[in-house]
Amino acid sequence: MEDGINFIQDLAIVLLAAGLAGSLCKRIGLSVIVGYLAAGLVIGPYTPPFSFVTDVARIQTLSQVGLVFLMFAIGLGLSLTKLGRMGLPTLIATGLGAFLMLNLTQLLGVFVGWTSMQSLFIASMFVVSSSAVIAKIVSELKLTHEGAAQRALGITVMEDVVAVVMLTILASQTQSGGGDGASVGTLLATMSAFVVLLVGAGLLFVPRLLRRLEARADAELQTIIVAGVLFLLSIAAAKAGYSLALGAFLLGAIVAEMPQKVGVEKSFAGMRDLFSSVFFVSIGMMIDVRLLFGVWPLILGLFAFVMICRPIACGLAMVICGTHPREARRAGLLLTPLGEFSFIIAQLGVSSAVLPASYYPLAVGVSILTVLATPLINRNAGPLLRFAERIEPRWLTRALEAYHGWLQQAQNGKSSPLAWKLIRSRIPQIAIEMLVTSGLLIFSGQILAFIEGSFSSEWIETVRLNYIFWGVIGLIVLVMLVALWRNVTAIVMILAESLGEGTRLPASVIYNGLRAISAVLLGYWLYAILPINALPGWGWVVIGAAALVVVAIFSSRLVYWHSTWQSSVQDVLREDPDRPSGVRTEARNALDQGLEGWDMRLDDYTVPDDAAYAGNDLAQLAIPSRFGCSVIEVERNGYVITRTGPDLRIYPGDKLLLLGKDQGLAAARDFLQGTTKTVDETSDEFSGSILQTHAVPAGPHTGKTLAQLQIARETGVRVVGIHRDNTKIINPDGNQSLQSGDNLLVVGTLEELRSFRRWLRGGGETIPPFPVSA
Repeated sequence: MEDGINFIQDLAIVLLAAGLAGSLCKRIGLSVIVGYLAAGLVIGPYTPPFSFVTDVARIQTLSQVGLVFLMFAIGLGLSLTKLGRMGLPTLIATGLGAFLMLNLTQLLGVFVGWTSMQSLFIASMFVVSSSAVIAKIVSELKLTHEGAAQRALGITVMEDVVAVVMLTILASQTQSGGGDGASVGTLLATMSAFVVLLVGAGLLFVPRLLRRLEARADAELQTIIVAGVLFLLSIAAAKAGYSLALGAFLLGAIVAEMPQKVGVEKSFAGMRDLFSSVFFVSIGMMIDVRLLFGVWPLILGLFAFVMICRPIACGLAMVICGTHPREARRAGLLLTPLGEFSFIIAQLGVSSAVLPASYYPLAVGVSILTVLATPLINRNAGPLLRFAERIEPRWLTRALEAYHGWLQQAQNGKSSPLAWKLIRSRIPQIAIEMLVTSGLLIFSGQILAFIEGSFSSEWIETVRLNYIFWGVIGLIVLVMLVALWRNVTAIVMILAESLGEGTRLPASVIYNGLRAISAVLLGYWLYAILPINALPGWGWVVIGAAALVVVAIFSSRLVYWHSTWQSSVQDVLREDPDRPSGVRTEARNALDQGLEGWDMRLDDYTVPDDAAYAGNDLAQLAIPSRFGCSVIEVERNGYVITRTGPDLRIYPGDKLLLLGKDQGLAAARDFLQGTTKTVDETSDEFSGSILQTHAVPAGPHTGKTLAQLQIARETGVRVVGIHRDNTKIINPDGNQSLQSGDNLLVVGTLEELRSFRRWLRGGGETIPPFPVSA
């Protein structure tokens, strides 16, 4: 009991400190993150003379929850289609800039004396900028429509992906005790397989789950279930050997593809803000102020290194990818502030004993200095860029300009060969199919262990469960392999036709040769990823023979299943979550054309927030029997419900598509608009604001001004309007006096309105509440 009370006390102190420090920083124009870190520094265990927080370990546990919500929010802002729209040059420039910054930092580590793992951790802190700070600077300096600002914003968004990858690599490397380049390459390959497997499954199941939840309009259940899926995917990533952040980020990117994104984002905003503040405060709590005195020269040195090298690395990467050198320099200056990933990576490095404890406040100090310096530098970007151009060697300037001109000519040159145009769309499909297959087979052991732990051995034997599991995995892998082989043979056929035109060899010979080579390569790849030790040899022989039989008999069915999955994923990726209502235009036009010759038309109506019938089903509304209209469909947050049965409930925000004659449609619209909520004044459960009109009787209140009466102080209600004869006085001031017969428009809670009626001493006749339009 005592532990629980102490924990609640600690949490109260953390949240209050975060709120006070965050509001102070926001008032003086700083990021609230700086305030959260300062709050943690003040209440943390290392700040004398005493510690406000007694149980730091529990706060650290809550900070992990904050990390999950933070990464989910970042993923929500970075959809897969958004990445695609950024274009290949932005993607390459981001990766190349991160590569250059990594190498520059590792070169610095050689002179400073860092180990290879320490250099990798510190370099990872410096490859990611703060998208929030950059967006704020761009907005304040009115650079939104400039090309340099747009490129900087695109790169900083992509750097979040780089940060997630680096965080995952570092977490895996610390668990395995480090490794060489080959192990990093293997880790990247397996992580890619895991990501594609998780995203592929997510795009197949999550949209259907959200649509079913949304069709029932239960926002509370939707939030709870999405939160459950969020933690489940985070744990799945951790069980697979990666960071919690990876699973949370991927679910955010999946949900970002759906029309339900806005609703999910809104419902999670409170939890994200709450736990994210705990996360950043916990980072501040781990800063030992005494260690700052020993590393402040290194903080200043690394701050100067970041402010010089990040613009150079990012600018050079953009120039290589085709950006004009002058524009690349300007964008590089915007990409200097370090973000929250630097804290997360530093925390991982210190907790895994790769970095000394002093590097934790060092990372925070460098990040805060870059955040403070970047706005000042960008306000004076003109003189700084002119200075950089003066000291830049002439030969380098001419070389960069010549390279940019050559690249522009190459891009405007002749088009790609026909064969490449035909096969390039199939290459991503092959990559995805190989990664999904690799993910299923590589992580099959973890999946099976989870299933075995979930089922009791008394309910099903372990051996039988193994064979059922491998049968299901084998069927899914077969679907992917059949589709993979079809794509490979299609590419081989195109290449054979293209290569056969310039040689004496027949196209059939080239085709069979390339096909045999492809079969050998695919067989070697499949052997490399197959978990041979999972089953005895005869077990694999049985599975292989069964696979051949299934392919021979049901190959068309396997192709159909793959096409269904592929089309489901493509449908989700084609949806525009930012414009959920516009997708129905063509369908609506088709319905209108089908009504030609009939004395009927279509009309839509959006249910208002204060509709009294909200929550009722269509059977209770009885629109067909009352008005002769039919409810064709209901659009709810971009998802169209066409099965409008009598048990379908209607909620605020729903758009009803009605079919009927003009007279019936008008009557239905009047009914739907006029049926608004009236408050049951005998209920004490309602605590929101209500607008009511009251008539002023003759009595002691007449003839006195509002300032004299002090109605707000006496009853709590506010007088927002006076209707006298044919005149309406909106927002009357204190000099207005009350006269007998005036109608007062007052606003207040239910209890305040009761107090106001008592104040009138029964002389006011209450008119039922009415809706007031804005």
